[in-house]
Amino acid sequence: MAVPKPLPRIENFEKLAFGMFIHWGLYSQLGRGEWVKFIEKIPTSEYAKLKDTFTAEKFDASSIVSLAKQAGMRYICLTTRHHEGFSLYDTKGLSDFDVMHSPAKRDLVAEFVSACRKFDIVPFFYHTTLDWYQENYEKDFNAYLEYLNKSIEILCTNYGKIGGFWFDGNWDKPTADWKESKLYSIIRKLQPEAIIINNTGLFEQGKIGHPEIDSVTFEQGRPNPMNRDGMAKYIAAEMCQTMNMHWGIG
Repeated sequence: MAVPKPLPRIENFEKLAFGMFIHWGLYSQLGRGEWVKFIEKIPTSEYAKLKDTFTAEKFDASSIVSLAKQAGMRYICLTTRHHEGFSLYDTKGLSDFDVMHSPAKRDLVAEFVSACRKFDIVPFFYHTTLDWYQENYEKDFNAYLEYLNKSIEILCTNYGKIGGFWFDGNWDKPTADWKESKLYSIIRKLQPEAIIINNTGLFEQGKIGHPEIDSVTFEQGRPNPMNRDGMAKYIAAEMCQTMNMHWGIG
């Protein structure tokens, strides 16, 4: 059996080779990792108060991207929204739990993308699929998925060409119908050259999921050799590693 030829977007992704992954959000004010709400069982009403002190005064996109460039990196993936549900971008009225409703009042994703253009770095967007803030995530999952899809449509249409989308959270509801085809069709329509990744989690490293997925993930683990013989589509693989036990920047 033959190994399929990679699509141009996948071939280009493999050529990028080395990138930076940035987790930054409300949790950064606490400095105890991006899972602090879950691990320390902080009530949502209490955790949400972190929005009121979120000034983003230390967020300097140019310095971040310049550092990545000096290190030889070719792309950066930023958490546009993590599991806490707070968005670093203007959600255009979808939610008031975003950076525009915080003291920062700046679209940090726009600043990030602008800096990437300046330094010739490819911007990637991390976006959670699970959400600890939105009540519909538990009460009305279909309504929540509409909210998620509209969020991704905003990211697809307001920031120019994006290198890819890195999703994370489907593993939280492994038996749910996530309607991935609908979500990915938004990206294929509006950002046809963007890579689509959906993290399979710490315990399903390298698992191949939906047919639209362009790369498998090996989070905090060493990748296994991938046998691509007879695959319907060439799929890339990436290894994501931290230098400590969590991802969140303090």
